Amino acid sequence: MLYDKKLDFLYAHGPPHRAREPRIIRTGLPGFRLRFYPGVPEDARAELKAFARWLRREVDFRHPVLVTVVPQATVMGHDGPAGWAVFVIPPADHSPADVVRIYLGAGAMRVMETVYGYGRSAALAKVLHDLAHEVVHYEQWRDGRPVTERGVNRRAAALVRRYAASKPALAQAVAA
Repeated sequence: MLYDKKLDFLYAHGPPHRAREPRIIRTGLPGFRLRFYPGVPEDARAELKAFARWLRREVDFRHPVLVTVVPQATVMGHDGPAGWAVFVIPPADHSPADVVRIYLGAGAMRVMETVYGYGRSAALAKVLHDLAHEVVHYEQWRDGRPVTERGVNRRAAALVRRYAASKPALAQAVAA
């Protein structure tokens, strides 16, 4: 595991989920799918499903994109440090029918509430932002642009704000 001293605050909340699935799985159909590990809170599961339905209308998913939601607070890709979420950049020999992977740590909600004092809605909005952030990285990769952090948080926040506009409790948390 690559250890980064600057990320001690992430490692303090338990070991990260490590992406150990095969790098390439053929599925054939483009789209955006969620897979939940046991232990993911029910409210997070329901809100992530609703957000995914909304994202399917807003984002052009030209590849099969699989989001694996785990109960741990942090996740890791095949290389690199742990984070709240990760977009696994597909290998160079990737074909259009191969799965593009995103991992999301739903346990981050618990950390946001207990350590950082977020309310439940604000913690949920943070997890939605993490997912939107990785979807924006997918858009960068899909469009052949370098996968960088430039403008990603701004676009992710805009996606979450537009989604939250239809949900009053979430809209308050996003505005805060």
